[in-house]
Amino acid sequence: MFRNLCLLSIPCILVLSGCQTPLNTHELEIRNQSLHQQLNLAQNKIQTLESKSQQLQNALNESNRVRRIIGKEKSSRFNESTLLRSQVRRFLQEQIDVYKSFLVNNNLLDYVGGELVERKQYDNRALMLVDLKNEIPRPGVLTGVGAWLIKPTHMIVKVLRKIDDKLVVVWESRNLNIRKTGRIKTRFHVTVGVEKGDVLGYYFPKAATVAFDKGTGNTRYLSRNLRPGSSISPSSLEGEDQQRAYSLGVYGLLQ
Repeated sequence: MFRNLCLLSIPCILVLSGCQTPLNTHELEIRNQSLHQQLNLAQNKIQTLESKSQQLQNALNESNRVRRIIGKEKSSRFNESTLLRSQVRRFLQEQIDVYKSFLVNNNLLDYVGGELVERKQYDNRALMLVDLKNEIPRPGVLTGVGAWLIKPTHMIVKVLRKIDDKLVVVWESRNLNIRKTGRIKTRFHVTVGVEKGDVLGYYFPKAATVAFDKGTGNTRYLSRNLRPGSSISPSSLEGEDQQRAYSLGVYGLLQ
């Protein structure tokens, strides 16, 4: 009997197996179609992104092209403007030099200082001179110095400003190497602005080569140099009782 039951169960298993196989295939087909649809969607997105990427790349290439053109144009304009500015500065500097020379040579500049005449007395030592008699009368610009020298010399011109009860050195010229003698005029390397009441100083690093007379001026002196930023009281200067007048002064354009 058991054997008969086994024989009967075999066809049933076969029938059940035959019914189950088509169901698995159908599910696989559905999943396959779903995957195809997802794949198609992904491919469409990829194509869209590639299209946008190409558009962005094209826009970037165009932007770089325009930027290079603008860079060339700016570079060209910069070079042209730089050359033009250089030419204008050179032209103006030449005109300024001619203008200054014309003013100096024709005695058209303002002069502040002692009379440029030959004098009798000399100091055989280095001196720092401070002219307290000939103050700057009006604001303006100084362009050069005048002197009467007995031999070539070196000198430094200084501007001292009254601050409280002191004289403060606010500017000095370069070391002027003067090779001529007699009455001379020489220009500063750069002009300097001055205010009303400023005082002039002159430093001779070697034995003084400019003469003086006594009794007509108020130029005082020191045996040491006064550097820019340093200050001194007028009462500390020597020579108050001598009333020295030196053949020294400055030229400029005053208001």
